[in-house]
Amino acid sequence: MIKKILIVSDSHGKSKNVKQAIDREKPDMLIHLGDIEDDPELVREWLDDAAKRWNASHEETERKSLPIPAVFIQGNCDRYRMENTSSDDGLKSAAVFEVNDHRFFCTHGHKQGVGFGVENLMYSAMENDCDIALFGHTHVPFDDYFEGYDSAACGVRILNPGSISLPRAGTRKSYIIMEFNGDEYEVMLKYL
Repeated sequence: MIKKILIVSDSHGKSKNVKQAIDREKPDMLIHLGDIEDDPELVREWLDDAAKRWNASHEETERKSLPIPAVFIQGNCDRYRMENTSSDDGLKSAAVFEVNDHRFFCTHGHKQGVGFGVENLMYSAMENDCDIALFGHTHVPFDDYFEGYDSAACGVRILNPGSISLPRAGTRKSYIIMEFNGDEYEVMLKYL
């Protein structure tokens, strides 16, 4: 079971900031919402190294499974292409997956026009039966919940961790930690 997800975005080649968050949080999963502008494999190595250090100092029942899962979304500034890997391992324009009975819709957000509002993102999440939508691009943290339009539609929690390297609008370098207790979760915005 995944207990802790580290959610970052817009590192723009400053992956040492991502490493700092990984070393601090030692997550069970990482989601990078785009504009990494660096080698995702380096970040994967840091994830596994942090998990190995964790495992060395914890009981077997608390150990993390390796490799640590990671999702990397392609942002509008990402020109990096992974060589010698299958397309499933590269940067994705969007990803839909399930963790602990929650469905995630992850995207950078530029194609949904998040700079003008999150309505298109909300619709994309609802079309994919997702109850959590994650985006980056704006470099500004965001956390809101949107109800469905009828009794059959479920709501969508929409989150943006801000930028871990280049914050805007008077914000600070930030990321999100999502901690699970069963299918319940808590979201915490944290700062470097």
